[in-house]
Amino acid sequence: MNNETFPTNGIVVTDLKVIPEWIDYNNHMNVVYYVQAFETGFDFYKDLIGMDLAYIKSRNLSTVSLESHICYKKEADLNDVLRIETRVVEFDNKRAHIYQEMYREADLLATQETLSISFNTLTRRTQEFDLEIIKGYTRLRDAQKAHAAQPEINKSIRKLFPTN
Repeated sequence: MNNETFPTNGIVVTDLKVIPEWIDYNNHMNVVYYVQAFETGFDFYKDLIGMDLAYIKSRNLSTVSLESHICYKKEADLNDVLRIETRVVEFDNKRAHIYQEMYREADLLATQETLSISFNTLTRRTQEFDLEIIKGYTRLRDAQKAHAAQPEINKSIRKLFPTN
């Protein structure tokens, strides 16, 4: 893990720009590119905890998403500069609960919550995280303790429409 780029507040920030290919027929960023933008943030946090491409190739270990939930708040437009903030909510020896926010300056545009698992790329099965990866997760999570929990975490459509 690179101490020079490690965020002291535990929130991993990734910046990117909305390009013409991301704009759809409604003249705003298409939903598929919200996923791509969040995935870019996901990749940057993985690099930070030591799960970069070299690690993935040498250890045959990565993560895959089991579940993901996006809330769209505001539109993103052509040439908007987006800031993706990625947080580790919790983790265990095989799973990680990740929460992300997408901003245009101070405007919250979208949130994404993801449950991912440690994944062996050869056996195509889950496998425990290596100790150095657990240390990276711990460092990010512990650095965030000073921040209040985000109200969007654990929000669900099912909670909006309870069944009888």
